[in-house]
Amino acid sequence: MISRDMLMCVAVFENMQLLPLFPRFKMELGFGEKSVEEVCKTHGVNTDFFLEIANSYLDEAYIPGEGLSLFSLGTVISYLKETHTYYVETALPMVEEKIYLLLDQSSLSDKEVNLVTVFFNDYKLEFLTHILEEEQHILPYILELEKQSALKKPDSEFAQKLQSYSIREFEQGHDRLETSLEHLSRLIIKNLPPFEDFQLCQQVLGDLSDLVKDLTDHANMEDKILIPRVAELEKQLISRIDTP
Repeated sequence: MISRDMLMCVAVFENMQLLPLFPRFKMELGFGEKSVEEVCKTHGVNTDFFLEIANSYLDEAYIPGEGLSLFSLGTVISYLKETHTYYVETALPMVEEKIYLLLDQSSLSDKEVNLVTVFFNDYKLEFLTHILEEEQHILPYILELEKQSALKKPDSEFAQKLQSYSIREFEQGHDRLETSLEHLSRLIIKNLPPFEDFQLCQQVLGDLSDLVKDLTDHANMEDKILIPRVAELEKQLISRIDTP
């Protein structure tokens, strides 16, 4: 567990898997002897929110639901949007580059290379479509819901929309993006001939494993924390609208 009084450099030395989190909070390395709380304050980050995210990121058994419920939906969504940016601009391109390098250096048949290429390109399209849907429709809806809930009298147009749409609709069609990546790892490990550059292959599998874990954490936050809170907020707002 990371605490607010722990030196941030020690937290990172002992948990290097935290590194992908810092760009999402717009934190730069070079922490010196500052504590976690001091670093958070320096970068304008809520310390409690950072601790909830970091500890849940490190420990699958850690349940941040109660802690994260203390923060506005806007705060949670800002983090999710920064996470999307990390996936699209850093994590996925890094995996893609190494996969194509691995294929270029392999003696796989054209059919085997095409199998991996088509699989990854299909996944990438699915991934980007998923992110775009959330960015353009779901997240703005949640922010507007929070805004309308704070008003004494919600906007009539939004109130009408609320009668015909629920976040539960999104939940029912919410694809888990980590599953397809796991299939790609299985394809490399089980179904393809051995790669000559085992070290590079090991790096690809390691990057895929890290991304799968990250995507799992991300999806769990949406499914177990964000969506239930939004559904409850919808219920409360509908109740206010229906009450004369």
